[in-house]
Amino acid sequence: MINNTFKEYLESKYSKEDNYKKILSKEKGVVSMKRKILNIAAIFLVIVIAGVLSTNIYAKIMWNIQFKDYRELPIKEMKGTLDELKEEGYAEVLNMDYLEQDGIGIKINSILLTDDCVDIDITSKFDENIDVNSQTFSIGYTIYDENKNIYQIHSRMHIGEGSSKFDNVTLFTYEELGIEYNKKDVYAVQLSNNGGVTLKEVNKEERTINMNITLRARDKFPQSKKLYIQIFDPGFSMTELENENGTTNMINAEDFNLSSAKWLFEIDVPDKFYVRNTIELKPENEISGIEFEEITISETGMNLKFKSKQYDELISKGKDMEQKEFLEEVEKMLFVTDKAGNKFNELSVGSTEEKEVYKMNIDANIEDFNNGIYINYNNVKEKLVES
Repeated sequence: MINNTFKEYLESKYSKEDNYKKILSKEKGVVSMKRKILNIAAIFLVIVIAGVLSTNIYAKIMWNIQFKDYRELPIKEMKGTLDELKEEGYAEVLNMDYLEQDGIGIKINSILLTDDCVDIDITSKFDENIDVNSQTFSIGYTIYDENKNIYQIHSRMHIGEGSSKFDNVTLFTYEELGIEYNKKDVYAVQLSNNGGVTLKEVNKEERTINMNITLRARDKFPQSKKLYIQIFDPGFSMTELENENGTTNMINAEDFNLSSAKWLFEIDVPDKFYVRNTIELKPENEISGIEFEEITISETGMNLKFKSKQYDELISKGKDMEQKEFLEEVEKMLFVTDKAGNKFNELSVGSTEEKEVYKMNIDANIEDFNNGIYINYNNVKEKLVES
């Protein structure tokens, strides 16, 4: 016998028609919720994209403003020509006098040019109303040629201005000269692998500071017809030191920029400067474990390009070694000596794009070669001879 009361309850509780309507209602709610979620996500995505675009636009605007300011910095130009070569390889710059701005005169005295080295003798002169710390005075510089080959861009070190800054001068120079570069390695287009400014002499009575700019070639400097030397950001730093328990610490520092101007020197280079005396060398006998792809020596330096698996392995192990131990091991594996066994200084060493291939610059010259020069690798010593 059917219980009608129970039947009515079930039919009302589990009615297909009513339940279908409820399901549709819930589905519409779900769809509506999904739409709301998608709408929110879309709005969020638009906000993110707008934020990224706004940041990029802002950065581009700031770049344009800063680049415009850089291009509008006051600049004076002077032209000169290299004179006859002297015995030591330097050539005086003719028709050159102090180029003055903001009470600072700068003059290019002489230049040495070889395949692997550029050395520029430069003097700065200051008006009496300008205070300068001669011991920490320095400059920034850019050197390039008529074909827009960048020899080097060097910014002055700023002490006392907080953390290191991004080097905008380099990118501004590329932009100004229309030079393409790799954003992942902005310095790759520069021809020098090291360089800098060194103090030579200070004359307090004449208020002059004599300095040298020295560059070493990554591979080989071109036969440029003109050299452009741009000087910028002359200045100095002052530091306050404190000695505590035998340790000296810097407790205060301040940087002083003396001028926002730029000095540009255009130097004509006669053809005679490219009759360069560079000699190619090789070990008298082959040395096991190392292959010398190139050895050259000139009036100003010596370059080695070599391939060595053992040297490469030692460099790789260096990250797990104490610095002192690592340097000792590297210097002991490969070095250059004179006839008496005295070591020549290693100016720089670095890897190349080729596997297990390295380049090294040595402070030796043709005169040293004429007196006898030797390559030393893993306790094997071989005389270098012309190849």
